Formats: sequence, structure tokens, C-alpha cells
Amino acid sequence: MLSSTILKNISSSYDRMAKYQTQLSSGKLFNRPSDNPVAINQALATRVSIKETEQYINNVDDGLTWLNMADVALRNATELMYRAKELAVMGANSTNSQSELDKIANEVDQLLSEMVVIGNTSLAGRSIFAGHKTTTPAFIQVGPPVPSVTYNGDAGVINYEIERGVNAAVNLNGDAIFQGATDVFQVLIDLSAHLRAGDYTAVSGDTSLVDDSLESITDSLATVGAKINRLDFVKDRHSQDVLSLTGILSNIEDADLAEVIMKLKSEENVYQAALTSGSMSIQKSLIDFLR
Repeated sequence: MLSSTILKNISSSYDRMAKYQTQLSSGKLFNRPSDNPVAINQALATRVSIKETEQYINNVDDGLTWLNMADVALRNATELMYRAKELAVMGANSTNSQSELDKIANEVDQLLSEMVVIGNTSLAGRSIFAGHKTTTPAFIQVGPPVPSVTYNGDAGVINYEIERGVNAAVNLNGDAIFQGATDVFQVLIDLSAHLRAGDYTAVSGDTSLVDDSLESITDSLATVGAKINRLDFVKDRHSQDVLSLTGILSNIEDADLAEVIMKLKSEENVYQAALTSGSMSIQKSLIDFLR
């Protein structure tokens, strides 16, 4: 009976040493579900929350990439229309010869072609202003002799889930930007035609239409900026959430190595004492038996 108790105590001490050694090598308090079922479940739930939040961060990053591309495109469109305004003001001067007006018209034609390129901006092969029809150009330019630009996309909205149950639209459709209240392309087409016709009065009227086009583009640019600001805020919040959850997970499952080392050393002393005490007791019992 005595030897059985001694061996049981030695075995228990050995098991505790093995547990502390495992904690020391893994850095974790728990290595099996049976070690602490409640804490294991808490750790698993926290890991799921971290993964979910990290996915939302990835979604936000994708959305920001899309919006930043739109931001650059619309800024370029704004600069282009500022140049169109300069050319319209220049062309409205009746002292220009027809040859000079034709040269101005040629530049306006180039601005039109470049505006179509901007409208067809793509990201990784996906048209950003074409709605859901991302595999095709948003705009198609035809002519001369009768130039025109038509919208080739649709009204589809591209959403990204930025948190549970919350979606954010990351696209603006090209027809709303470039062919909404004012048709930016048609304004440039008409300006070129009026310049070639030597119609100074019509060219003068075109300057206000260029201003309307600028306003339409800058309004869209402001919308994109607001969306970017929102996603930046959401990303910062999610990043803070990940840090907080990571800290919670560490508190649940990470071992305090200094404490584990102290417990291991203490248990080693207990184990050695148990071995010494046990050997002496078993030896004494054997001598008593031989007597």
C-alpha cells in the first residue's frame, strides 16, 4: 500500500513536470482540449473573430485600391477640363484666324480622345466605370465624320462587405460622371465643331458648358474622396480590433514563461524529494520483510 502511494505521487509529479516542460517549449498554457475546455473554446472563438476582422481589412484594402484608381482618373479628368476651358476662352476671341481656330480644335479633339481613355480606366483588367460590365470598355468612341461617345457599361453597383452585414459601394458608374446632367464628351465634341465653324458666339457659350462639366466631375471626385475617408476610418478601427483581440488571445492561451520556469524548478525539487523519500521507504520496507 505504501509503495503504491509513493509511486502514484512520483508519477503525478512527473506528469506535472511534463506539463510545464510542454508549456515552456510551446509557449502555450493549453495543448489539448482536455487541458482547459472553457479556455480552449474562448481561444477558438477569439481566433475566428481575428480571422473575420482580417478578412474585412482585406476587403477594405481592395475597395480602397478601386477608389484610389477612380480618384486618380477623376483628377486627371479635372485637369483635362481645365485645359478645355482655357482653349474655349482662347477660341472665343474673335481676333483668331480660322487657321488658329482649327489648331485649337485639333487640341480639343485630343482632349476628347484622352477623356475617353480616362473613362475607360481599368484596374487589373477591370473597367472601373462600367458598372458590372467590368470586362468591357466603359465608353466607345466613334467618328469622325460625326464623332460620338456612348456608354457601354451598366448601372451595376460593386459592393464590398466591410464588416458583418455592412456593404460599401466602391464604384461610380461612368454615365453618371461623364454623361449625367452634362455630357462631358458632347461638350468637347461641340466645342471642336464650333471652333472649326468659326462660330465665336457658340464657342463663348461652350465655356459655361465646360464649367458645368468640371462641376460634374469634381462632384464625383468629392464622392470618391468621402468613400475613401470612410474606408480609411473603417480600416483603422478594424486594425485596432485585431490588436485588441490578439491581446485577448494571448491572455487566454500564452504561458508566462518566467512563471512556468519557476513552477518547473519547484516541481523538479518535489520530484527529486519524492524519489529520495520513496527509495528510502521502499528500502526500509524490504528490510523489514526480510526480517
